[in-house]
Amino acid sequence: MRRLATALVLFAGACSIAVPTLAEAQTAPTATLTSEQKLPLFTNQGIARVSGGWILSANNTLVRVDNKLHSKVLKELAIPTAWRVKGYGHIGDIDVVGNVVYAPLEDPDFTRGTQATARFDAKTLRFIDAIELAQHENSFVTVDPATMIAYSMDNFGGDALLRYDVRAGWKPLAPLAMSHFVDKVQGADVAAGAIWLSTSDSANELFRVDLLTGQVDDLGSAGHIGGEGEGIDATRLRSGRVHTLTIDVAMAPVWLGHFAVSG
Repeated sequence: MRRLATALVLFAGACSIAVPTLAEAQTAPTATLTSEQKLPLFTNQGIARVSGGWILSANNTLVRVDNKLHSKVLKELAIPTAWRVKGYGHIGDIDVVGNVVYAPLEDPDFTRGTQATARFDAKTLRFIDAIELAQHENSFVTVDPATMIAYSMDNFGGDALLRYDVRAGWKPLAPLAMSHFVDKVQGADVAAGAIWLSTSDSANELFRVDLLTGQVDDLGSAGHIGGEGEGIDATRLRSGRVHTLTIDVAMAPVWLGHFAVSG
């Protein structure tokens, strides 16, 4: 009887080891393309959702478009001269909170260790102000509307996200450590308890980073391999959860891709 009891205990132990955890049983999140729209080539850097359409950015241009991508408000030379002469001639991936566009202004001299982030009026695209921040590169900025914490990255690739308290004058906070390194990040957006990242790596990969744990999930490719992934928005719409800009080298246009996310 003792031998039988021992055997049963060993059998039960083996069974408990073999049973997968809930996390293991869950399907990894995956982004699936639902539709695409072709954009004018110059709107190739950033994207943010607004009522009735989008705000898009290019090197030194902001444009507000409707859902069919028809231009409604166009602001060329959006960066004021006073900031351009400092070296800030490039607008990256933007974000919109309320009636404010948050836009990363990038100086190509990455050795300086100083970049700038500007604010524009979301209706008129008029420049409001800008602030210089201690970081080497500045491909994106995204702001959590619930906490007014802004996120960026010190370099195009890294294993942490910079954080700033916008209400406290962009006071630096402790970075959000990520579970692994993500390279060539071009865009980001805060939504649904996560930061959604777009990259221009060899596969134009998309990622989801949990705001609480820093866990990084690979969602798959934005497509147009050989081209360049750019900005991203994560507003939940009928067209999908994630919306990305990707430059297609072979066909020349910029594509606004809409993706459903499962898992």
